[in-house]
Amino acid sequence: MSEMYDVTIIGGGTTGLYTAFYSGMRDLKTKVVEYQPQVGGKVSFFYPEKKIYDVGGFLGVTGEDLVTNVEEQAEFVQPTILTNEKIISIDKKDDGTFVLTNAEGVEHQSRTVIVASGMGTFDMEPMDVENNEKYEQDYIHYTIQRKQQYKDKRVAVVSQSRVGIDWALALEGIASSVDLINGGEMFKATYEHDLEQLEASSVSVHYNQSVKSLVGEDALQQLTLDNGEVVNVDHILVYEGLNIEKSMYDQWGLATEKGRIPVGTDMCTNEEGIFVAGDAAIYPNKTMLIGSGFNEAMAAVNSAAKYLNPKASAQVYSTVIYKYE
Repeated sequence: MSEMYDVTIIGGGTTGLYTAFYSGMRDLKTKVVEYQPQVGGKVSFFYPEKKIYDVGGFLGVTGEDLVTNVEEQAEFVQPTILTNEKIISIDKKDDGTFVLTNAEGVEHQSRTVIVASGMGTFDMEPMDVENNEKYEQDYIHYTIQRKQQYKDKRVAVVSQSRVGIDWALALEGIASSVDLINGGEMFKATYEHDLEQLEASSVSVHYNQSVKSLVGEDALQQLTLDNGEVVNVDHILVYEGLNIEKSMYDQWGLATEKGRIPVGTDMCTNEEGIFVAGDAAIYPNKTMLIGSGFNEAMAAVNSAAKYLNPKASAQVYSTVIYKYE
C-alpha cells in the first residue's frame, strides 16, 4: 500500500505549487500530482516569456520567473512532487480517506484532496514530420521556456498563430537567426500591432510553407520546406494548437457547473474532504487570475486543515511560523 498523505494536490501549476507551500507551512504532509512532464501549468506553456503585472509584489515578472519563484517556495516545505501522472479516479474508502488512481493503475493514498488542475489537461499538437522523433527531446520544443538556451543559435518557429509571432519576436536579439514558418497565407488571431512588429523585425517569414524534412546526424542542422528551400537551424519551436481533454471532475464524483466545480469561499466541494482552488473553481464574481488562485489555495488548505482536525487554527501566520528563519 502506498504512503498516506494529509493533502494530495492534483495539478502542479502556479496555484497547485502555492497550495503545496501553504499546506506544508501548516505542517501537513503534502503531495502534488501533475499531468505534464514538468510543473508550471499554463503559465509555463502559454506565456513564459511575457511579463505579468497583476500579481502582488511583482511589477512585470515573466511567467517563467514566476513559476521558478513559486516552485522554489513550494520546495521550501519539501512536498512530494510527481509529474507525468494523470489521475483518472478518486474513490473514498469507508474510513473517509481517499484513493487516487492514475492512468497506469498506481494508487495514491490521501486524507484530503485539493483539485488545482484548471479546466482539464492539454497536450501540444506534435510536429508531423518524418523522423522527427530523433530530434524531439533536445531540438524540437513546444514552449519557449528558458529562452537563453537559444542564445546565438539558429531557431525556426513553426506556427500559424499569434503565439508564433510572439515567440519569434521574443527570440530576436537572443538567437543568431529566427525563421517563422507559417503553413497558411496569414496568421490567426493577430492584432495589427503584432504584424507591424513582425514586419519591422529581422525575423524571416515563410508563408504557405510547412516543414518537409529534417537533417542532421548527432544534432539538428537543417530543415527543408515544401518549396525546396533549405533553412539552417539548431532548434525548432512548434505551436500548431492544442489537444484539450476536458476535466474528469464528473468521473471523480464532483458536482460541476459549466465544466468547473462550484464552491463557496471555503473552497469545499460537494464531497467532504475534497477541496478546489484556481481555474477549476467557480463561484459568484470569480476572477480567472493567478492572484485569485493563490487566495483560493490558502482557503482550500485552511478548510482541509479544519477538516482533518476541527481544533486546528482557522489560519496561520508565516511571520510566526518562520520567526527564527
